[in-house]
Amino acid sequence: MNTNPKVMVLGTFHMRYTPDLQRVELDDVLLSDRQKEIREVVNCLKEFNPTKIALEVEKNQDESLNEEYHKYLNGDLILEVDEIHQFGFRTASELGHERLFPIDWMESVGNMGLGQVMEWAKEEQPDMYQHINDTYRAKLQLNVDPPNIYEMVKQSNSETRTKLDHEMYMAVARIGKGTNYIGIDWVRWWYQRNLSIYSNLAEITSSPNERTLLIIGAAHVHLVTQFLEESGLVDVVSPNDYLK
Repeated sequence: MNTNPKVMVLGTFHMRYTPDLQRVELDDVLLSDRQKEIREVVNCLKEFNPTKIALEVEKNQDESLNEEYHKYLNGDLILEVDEIHQFGFRTASELGHERLFPIDWMESVGNMGLGQVMEWAKEEQPDMYQHINDTYRAKLQLNVDPPNIYEMVKQSNSETRTKLDHEMYMAVARIGKGTNYIGIDWVRWWYQRNLSIYSNLAEITSSPNERTLLIIGAAHVHLVTQFLEESGLVDVVSPNDYLK
Protein backbone atom coordinates (compact mmCIF):
# COMPACT_ATOMS: atom_id res chain seq x y z
CA MET A 1 0.00 0.00 0.00
CA ASN A 2 1.35 3.41 -1.03
CA THR A 3 1.73 5.66 2.01
CA ASN A 4 3.61 8.54 0.38
CA PRO A 5 2.46 12.06 1.23
CA LYS A 6 0.97 14.06 -1.64
CA VAL A 7 2.21 17.31 -3.17
CA MET A 8 0.43 19.46 -5.74
CA VAL A 9 2.53 22.04 -7.59
CA LEU A 10 0.25 24.77 -8.91
CA GLY A 11 1.95 27.02 -11.44
CA THR A 12 0.58 30.52 -11.70
CA PHE A 13 1.35 33.80 -13.40
CA HIS A 14 2.42 36.77 -11.32
CA MET A 15 -0.49 39.16 -10.88
CA ARG A 16 1.66 42.24 -10.50
CA TYR A 17 4.97 43.37 -11.97
CA THR A 18 8.02 41.15 -11.54
CA PRO A 19 11.35 41.18 -13.44
CA ASP A 20 10.55 37.73 -14.91
CA LEU A 21 10.84 37.18 -18.64
CA GLN A 22 7.14 36.30 -18.87
CA ARG A 23 4.75 39.00 -17.72
CA VAL A 24 0.97 39.32 -17.82
CA GLU A 25 -0.96 42.49 -18.51
CA LEU A 26 -4.25 42.25 -16.63
CA ASP A 27 -6.85 44.73 -15.48
CA ASP A 28 -7.58 45.12 -11.79
CA VAL A 29 -7.91 41.65 -10.22
CA LEU A 30 -10.00 43.25 -7.46
CA LEU A 31 -12.86 43.80 -9.92
CA SER A 32 -15.91 41.61 -9.29
CA ASP A 33 -15.52 39.53 -12.48
CA ARG A 34 -11.85 38.84 -11.71
CA GLN A 35 -12.79 37.91 -8.14
CA LYS A 36 -15.25 35.34 -9.48
CA GLU A 37 -12.48 33.82 -11.60
CA ILE A 38 -10.17 33.71 -8.57
CA ARG A 39 -12.99 32.05 -6.63
CA GLU A 40 -13.11 29.29 -9.26
CA VAL A 41 -9.39 28.61 -8.78
CA VAL A 42 -9.69 28.62 -4.98
CA ASN A 43 -12.61 26.19 -5.09
CA CYS A 44 -10.51 23.76 -7.18
CA LEU A 45 -7.60 24.05 -4.76
CA LYS A 46 -9.89 23.34 -1.83
CA GLU A 47 -11.02 20.12 -3.54
CA PHE A 48 -7.44 18.83 -3.22
CA ASN A 49 -7.91 19.44 0.53
CA PRO A 50 -4.32 20.39 1.34
CA THR A 51 -3.14 20.04 4.93
CA LYS A 52 -0.36 22.59 4.32
CA ILE A 53 0.04 25.44 1.83
CA ALA A 54 3.52 26.48 0.70
CA LEU A 55 4.19 29.78 -1.05
CA GLU A 56 6.82 31.42 -3.21
CA VAL A 57 8.12 33.48 -0.31
CA GLU A 58 11.68 33.25 0.98
CA LYS A 59 11.99 30.84 3.89
CA ASN A 60 13.56 33.47 6.11
CA GLN A 61 10.35 35.53 5.81
CA ASP A 62 8.32 32.95 7.77
CA GLU A 63 7.52 35.26 10.67
CA SER A 64 6.45 38.24 8.57
CA LEU A 65 4.39 36.06 6.20
CA ASN A 66 2.44 34.51 9.04
CA GLU A 67 2.01 37.82 10.84
CA GLU A 68 0.44 39.12 7.64
CA TYR A 69 -1.72 36.01 7.28
CA HIS A 70 -3.02 36.35 10.83
CA LYS A 71 -3.87 39.99 10.19
CA TYR A 72 -6.02 38.74 7.31
CA LEU A 73 -7.63 36.08 9.51
CA ASN A 74 -8.45 38.77 12.07
CA GLY A 75 -9.98 41.06 9.47
CA ASP A 76 -7.16 43.59 9.67
CA LEU A 77 -5.74 43.12 6.16
CA ILE A 78 -7.22 43.72 2.73
CA LEU A 79 -5.85 41.25 0.18
CA GLU A 80 -3.38 42.74 -2.28
CA VAL A 81 -3.00 42.11 -6.00
CA ASP A 82 -0.78 39.07 -5.94
CA GLU A 83 -1.21 35.30 -6.14
CA ILE A 84 0.10 34.77 -2.60
CA HIS A 85 -2.83 36.72 -1.18
CA GLN A 86 -5.49 35.94 -3.75
CA PHE A 87 -4.88 32.18 -3.98
CA GLY A 88 -2.79 31.31 -0.91
CA PHE A 89 -4.37 33.37 1.86
CA ARG A 90 -7.92 32.70 0.63
CA THR A 91 -7.50 28.94 0.31
CA ALA A 92 -5.68 28.56 3.62
CA SER A 93 -8.19 30.64 5.56
CA GLU A 94 -11.20 28.82 4.11
CA LEU A 95 -9.63 25.47 5.06
CA GLY A 96 -8.94 26.66 8.59
CA HIS A 97 -5.14 26.60 8.35
CA GLU A 98 -3.33 28.26 11.23
CA ARG A 99 -0.16 29.07 9.27
CA LEU A 100 1.48 29.17 5.86
CA PHE A 101 4.87 27.84 4.77
CA PRO A 102 7.42 29.97 2.84
CA ILE A 103 9.76 27.72 0.83
CA ASP A 104 11.68 29.97 -1.57
CA TRP A 105 15.41 30.79 -1.68
CA MET A 106 16.74 33.83 -3.51
CA GLU A 107 20.28 34.43 -2.28
CA SER A 108 22.83 35.75 -4.74
CA VAL A 109 25.72 33.52 -5.72
CA GLY A 110 27.55 36.22 -7.66
CA ASN A 111 25.96 35.60 -11.02
CA MET A 112 24.24 37.97 -13.43
CA GLY A 113 20.48 38.23 -13.21
CA LEU A 114 18.48 36.74 -16.06
CA GLY A 115 17.71 40.18 -17.50
CA GLN A 116 21.44 40.95 -17.57
CA VAL A 117 22.15 37.62 -19.29
CA MET A 118 19.61 38.45 -21.98
CA GLU A 119 21.05 41.95 -22.43
CA TRP A 120 24.51 40.39 -22.85
CA ALA A 121 23.12 38.05 -25.49
CA LYS A 122 21.41 40.92 -27.27
CA GLU A 123 24.78 42.61 -27.75
CA GLU A 124 27.18 39.67 -27.99
CA GLN A 125 25.05 36.77 -29.28
CA PRO A 126 22.12 38.36 -31.15
CA ASP A 127 21.18 35.16 -33.01
CA MET A 128 20.62 33.33 -29.72
CA TYR A 129 18.79 36.33 -28.26
CA GLN A 130 16.46 36.34 -31.27
CA HIS A 131 16.01 32.55 -31.09
CA ILE A 132 14.89 32.74 -27.45
CA ASN A 133 12.54 35.63 -28.21
CA ASP A 134 10.95 34.02 -31.27
CA THR A 135 10.88 30.37 -30.19
CA TYR A 136 10.00 30.74 -26.52
CA ARG A 137 9.10 34.14 -25.14
CA ALA A 138 6.49 34.84 -27.80
CA LYS A 139 4.91 31.38 -27.46
CA LEU A 140 4.91 31.47 -23.66
CA GLN A 141 2.72 34.54 -23.43
CA LEU A 142 -0.67 33.56 -22.01
CA ASN A 143 -3.17 33.98 -24.84
CA VAL A 144 -6.58 33.72 -23.19
CA ASP A 145 -8.98 36.04 -25.01
CA PRO A 146 -10.87 37.57 -23.36
CA PRO A 147 -8.58 37.40 -20.28
CA ASN A 148 -9.85 35.02 -17.62
CA ILE A 149 -7.80 34.22 -14.52
CA TYR A 150 -9.12 30.67 -14.16
CA GLU A 151 -8.33 29.84 -17.80
CA MET A 152 -4.93 31.51 -17.51
CA VAL A 153 -4.06 29.33 -14.51
CA LYS A 154 -5.18 26.24 -16.44
CA GLN A 155 -3.00 27.27 -19.37
CA SER A 156 -0.05 27.95 -17.04
CA ASN A 157 -0.18 24.30 -15.93
CA SER A 158 -0.52 22.63 -19.31
CA GLU A 159 2.18 20.04 -20.00
CA THR A 160 3.05 21.70 -23.30
CA ARG A 161 3.66 25.05 -21.65
CA THR A 162 5.68 23.77 -18.69
CA LYS A 163 7.89 21.80 -21.08
CA LEU A 164 8.41 24.86 -23.29
CA ASP A 165 9.22 26.96 -20.22
CA HIS A 166 12.02 24.59 -19.26
CA GLU A 167 13.30 24.38 -22.84
CA MET A 168 13.71 28.15 -22.80
CA TYR A 169 16.05 27.90 -19.81
CA MET A 170 18.02 25.21 -21.59
CA ALA A 171 18.41 27.71 -24.43
CA VAL A 172 19.55 30.36 -21.92
CA ALA A 173 22.27 27.87 -20.86
CA ARG A 174 23.72 28.18 -24.37
CA ILE A 175 24.36 31.91 -23.99
CA GLY A 176 28.06 32.63 -23.78
CA LYS A 177 31.29 32.49 -25.76
CA GLY A 178 34.22 30.15 -25.40
CA THR A 179 34.63 29.33 -21.74
CA ASN A 180 32.61 32.36 -20.66
CA TYR A 181 29.47 30.47 -19.61
CA ILE A 182 27.22 33.47 -19.10
CA GLY A 183 23.94 31.57 -19.38
CA ILE A 184 25.07 28.50 -17.45
CA ASP A 185 26.12 30.72 -14.56
CA TRP A 186 22.51 31.88 -14.21
CA VAL A 187 20.96 28.46 -14.90
CA ARG A 188 23.17 27.01 -12.14
CA TRP A 189 21.55 29.50 -9.74
CA TRP A 190 18.10 28.60 -11.14
CA TYR A 191 18.71 24.90 -10.40
CA GLN A 192 20.00 25.76 -6.93
CA ARG A 193 16.88 27.80 -6.23
CA ASN A 194 14.54 25.03 -7.35
CA LEU A 195 16.51 22.38 -5.46
CA SER A 196 16.17 24.55 -2.35
CA ILE A 197 12.42 24.78 -2.94
CA TYR A 198 12.28 20.99 -3.29
CA SER A 199 14.28 20.50 -0.09
CA ASN A 200 12.06 22.90 1.84
CA LEU A 201 8.95 21.15 0.53
CA ALA A 202 10.32 17.75 1.52
CA GLU A 203 11.01 19.11 4.99
CA ILE A 204 7.36 20.06 5.59
CA THR A 205 5.86 17.05 3.79
CA SER A 206 7.03 14.08 5.80
CA SER A 207 4.12 12.16 7.30
CA PRO A 208 1.98 9.89 5.08
CA ASN A 209 -1.20 11.92 5.59
CA GLU A 210 0.32 15.22 4.44
CA ARG A 211 -1.23 16.88 1.38
CA THR A 212 0.91 19.91 0.57
CA LEU A 213 -0.12 22.52 -1.97
CA LEU A 214 2.65 24.66 -3.47
CA ILE A 215 1.55 27.86 -5.23
CA ILE A 216 4.44 29.12 -7.33
CA GLY A 217 5.36 30.83 -10.60
CA ALA A 218 4.72 28.48 -13.51
CA ALA A 219 8.37 28.56 -14.64
CA HIS A 220 9.26 26.49 -11.54
CA VAL A 221 6.80 23.67 -12.21
CA HIS A 222 9.01 21.50 -14.43
CA LEU A 223 12.04 21.35 -12.14
CA VAL A 224 10.24 21.23 -8.79
CA THR A 225 8.01 18.43 -10.10
CA GLN A 226 11.04 16.58 -11.48
CA PHE A 227 12.90 16.79 -8.19
CA LEU A 228 9.87 15.67 -6.19
CA GLU A 229 9.19 12.70 -8.49
CA GLU A 230 12.82 11.62 -8.56
CA SER A 231 13.08 11.78 -4.76
CA GLY A 232 10.63 8.92 -4.28
CA LEU A 233 9.46 10.71 -1.13
CA VAL A 234 6.09 11.93 -2.32
CA ASP A 235 3.40 11.40 -4.91
CA VAL A 236 3.01 14.44 -7.15
CA VAL A 237 -0.62 15.32 -7.89
CA SER A 238 -1.29 17.29 -11.06
CA PRO A 239 -3.42 20.44 -10.65
CA ASN A 240 -4.91 19.54 -14.03
CA ASP A 241 -6.84 16.79 -12.24
CA TYR A 242 -8.72 19.56 -10.43
CA LEU A 243 -8.72 22.46 -12.92
CA LYS A 244 -11.46 21.18 -15.20
